[in-house]
Amino acid sequence: METFLIYIFKSSVLLSIFYWVYYLLLRKDTFFTINRHFLLLGVFISILLPFVEFTTIKFIEAPLFYATGTDSSAPSSEVRKSTNWWMIGCMIYSIGVLILFIRFGFQLLSLKRLVAHNQVIKNEEFHYVEVAEEIAPFSFFNLIVYNPALHSSKELDMILKHEKVHVKQYHTIDVLIINLIIIFQWINPFVWLYKKSLEQNLEFIADREAINQLSSKREYQLTLVRVSSNNYSAITNNFYQSLIKKRIVMLNKQTSQSKKLWKITIILPLLSLFLWSFNTTEIIKIKSGKQSRNGISKDIISPNAGKKTIQFIIDKNSTKEDLNKVKKILKNDYDVEVKFSSIERNNKDEIINIKIDVASKKSTGNYALKNDEPIHPIIISYNSKTGSISIGGGSSAGNSEYVWVNSNGKPKGSNQIIQIHSDEDDGHFEMHTDDKRTFAYITGNSKKDPLFIIDDKESTKEKMEKIDSDHIETINVLKGKAAEKKYGSKGKNGVVEIITKKK
Repeated sequence: METFLIYIFKSSVLLSIFYWVYYLLLRKDTFFTINRHFLLLGVFISILLPFVEFTTIKFIEAPLFYATGTDSSAPSSEVRKSTNWWMIGCMIYSIGVLILFIRFGFQLLSLKRLVAHNQVIKNEEFHYVEVAEEIAPFSFFNLIVYNPALHSSKELDMILKHEKVHVKQYHTIDVLIINLIIIFQWINPFVWLYKKSLEQNLEFIADREAINQLSSKREYQLTLVRVSSNNYSAITNNFYQSLIKKRIVMLNKQTSQSKKLWKITIILPLLSLFLWSFNTTEIIKIKSGKQSRNGISKDIISPNAGKKTIQFIIDKNSTKEDLNKVKKILKNDYDVEVKFSSIERNNKDEIINIKIDVASKKSTGNYALKNDEPIHPIIISYNSKTGSISIGGGSSAGNSEYVWVNSNGKPKGSNQIIQIHSDEDDGHFEMHTDDKRTFAYITGNSKKDPLFIIDDKESTKEKMEKIDSDHIETINVLKGKAAEKKYGSKGKNGVVEIITKKK
């Protein structure tokens, strides 16, 4: 649902842009047919363009790190923003859509009943429906509905000429499309103005064509004033519109000079350029051509680059300058705060202990490694599109092989070191480790520590971090409903269950 709402937001922005271009530059001209095409173009672009992604590549200076892939040597934490506000927004939006959709259905049903209860007179491509209700004349596809008792024969002749234009030029399709758009974009105030402008322009077209078939423009204008019955439905082309004054003004306005079409020739290219930039994805690449201290290429490309993801790899040889470069790039380019602390090095100046805290406007995450041995590579990932942060272990530069394991437990390769079994539906994550790497727990999006259970006894985070990973047999992380179901209110921030190996 979140993805759909993002799509609706993008579509609404695009439609609003087209509305303002029309309102500021085109609405006062008498190029009514061109304006109709422009407004329809805006509708279709607002529907289709959010599905299209253009890509650009941005090269940044390479931090002095290397990367040869990722593995599951430490559990990753994908931190996401709270969904409470999204749920409330989704409920309000869905209620609005449901109400408008029901209203649209009732309008169609009401029109069907009106036609079914009155005689239909077929004349070539037109179907005339004479009714007794006191309603203004209107058309719907090839149906022309009117009350002959309300108009003189001369008025009726002018009215029918007007409605025939709507039928011949398929104006009903325009009206139905914009009414469907309103159902899904009802929260956008400009979509209602867009509908009003589109329907008004269709009336300008029908008025102009009708006048060309009549000898007296003045009589037609008087008919517009006299026909003031109630309109039947918002999904039909109604002869009477509340903005009669504007229609009369446009009827008497001098035809716009063809040289004013220059606006269209300039507007469309500029609008195309803007729309291209509207849905452009930035791919982050590290400048290549340099070699790391270990002789491995530093050309690091995020596997999720199409989703605006950037990755940094911290390894045992990372210097203070390297870490500062990571902090600077994430802060300046993405407004993400990174803090490196508790850094300890061995006599070879290799990092053996480190703590990483990362915070964006939408999420936070932290990671800690404590060991007597040099650390293995750590990957910091940030997705600027979703605001999510991920911190996890990366593969070493040595000859060790790592294997990702499917959710059914079947390995994708050989030399299995780590197994991960996960089931996102019940919020359960389990890791079994039989290697000698340091274990590090990664927090979720809660600002409070979870409940720690070591060998079926309640414990603390400090005690957990002191456990030698060589003595850990299994680790279970329970989240959400699964945690609260097992531990009650104590598990609301998540639960970490650790079972140590029996001596």
